[in-house]
Amino acid sequence: MFKDKTVLITGASSGIGAELARRFARGGAKLALVARRGDRLRTLADEIVPTTADTGQTPRIIVADLVEPGACERAVAETRDAFGRVDVLVNNAGIGEYGTFAEKDLPATERMMQLNMSALVRLTHLVLPEMLSGRRGWIMNIASAAAFQPTPYMGVYGATKAFVLSFSMSLWEEVRRAGVVVTCVCPGPVRTGFFDRGGYEARHDFTRFAVEADWVADRAYRALVRKKPVFIPDRLNRLSRFLQRFIPLKAVAKLAGKVLG
Repeated sequence: MFKDKTVLITGASSGIGAELARRFARGGAKLALVARRGDRLRTLADEIVPTTADTGQTPRIIVADLVEPGACERAVAETRDAFGRVDVLVNNAGIGEYGTFAEKDLPATERMMQLNMSALVRLTHLVLPEMLSGRRGWIMNIASAAAFQPTPYMGVYGATKAFVLSFSMSLWEEVRRAGVVVTCVCPGPVRTGFFDRGGYEARHDFTRFAVEADWVADRAYRALVRKKPVFIPDRLNRLSRFLQRFIPLKAVAKLAGKVLG
């Protein structure tokens, strides 16, 4: 489906982003890979090159910190310079913080908000007009199962993902008749480097029920193909989401506090 389509993936150096890059490459897509760690991007690109032989295009590596002024604009401009247009945008870049809100470093928290929300909105705004004018395009936003309920001890992170979910659903309604697909993916814990920093390294139980990044990426790819507006990959979190409809929000917050505290 995405053969010869240009796919811009943020946070592509590891985890879900890297696995999505591999999945799109197997489908014959042309890739623009964005992340701060250029060495990892180059390693990934070298791995993918044989997969992209049919397209005649090697992945475009864009080393950028999307929080920095002008970084989003540069990422889109370099992608267009290399491949002409952006057909698919995957907003995967994101970070998290664990700990009580009062004790967290405010600049680090604000940086998380800028990356998880502002950069995602900016990139989407940069590529959407062209998609609408051509009546063709796909946008995948990676949120989290944390988007569906209060998340004490990671409250700002959860709030940023709730923003991503709400924004994605609003955008889906605005553009679904114009040929543009919007899919918001909300995975639970995934075995990536996410839990190695930001305070999560102090908790070893978060990954107890974690799934593999390639498993999530494969299902997220299929959800985009099927034009699903919201997709929760694992059954446990789908069940949790269903049950929360019948529980008062205060009770959900208390229960989450016991689990996450």
